[in-house]
Amino acid sequence: HAKAAARVQGPLTAALDPWQVLRPLLDAGGYLPWTEGALAPAALVELANEIVFADRTEVVELGSGVSTIVLSRLLRERGGRLTSLEHDADWARVVGSQLEREGLAEIARLIQAPLEPHPRALGGAPWYAPVALDTLPASGIDLLLVDGPPGYGEGMALSRYPALPVLAERLAPGALVALDDAERDGEGDILARWERELPEWRFGPRTGTGMAVGARHPNG
Repeated sequence: HAKAAARVQGPLTAALDPWQVLRPLLDAGGYLPWTEGALAPAALVELANEIVFADRTEVVELGSGVSTIVLSRLLRERGGRLTSLEHDADWARVVGSQLEREGLAEIARLIQAPLEPHPRALGGAPWYAPVALDTLPASGIDLLLVDGPPGYGEGMALSRYPALPVLAERLAPGALVALDDAERDGEGDILARWERELPEWRFGPRTGTGMAVGARHPNG
């Protein structure tokens, strides 16, 4: 766990192995299908801390996986719900079946959402179909995790750009937005565009997590 131990953030998790911090949630159910696209354990710790300390109860996730299961386990304990959009039908079945086995389907809604051309897309990258977006909460989202669509492959570097412009009006006043894979060039460009086009938002990296996290700046 030496590599994982280095991927920590903030005074509450400094010098702690994120795998051990997450242990109660990892032990709460069956085997989790970790993949290369999964959030770093330290990122999951950050998001879990946000749910606990900021009492975030309306979570929306773009791109499903281990995070869907782990955060749903925590929300079951504390009260809250999670809605996740997943473009890959096969992967949605894997994650959805895990939610069903653990009795988490009442906490987490997993929506299979095809990717289509979108008016806010950049570089021709597709984004989630409008019919899927209609399943998201109309307001009150206090934690938005942007981990999809995939940001790799031809024309996909800026695929996650529409998330904030499209969903900003649905976010609660104190909402937090987390963009995964923030160290990639495409995500760096997305962050710059978000701050330029939506100047009330400010983002910064969370060292060791792979995420950049932002909120509305009180001075706009």
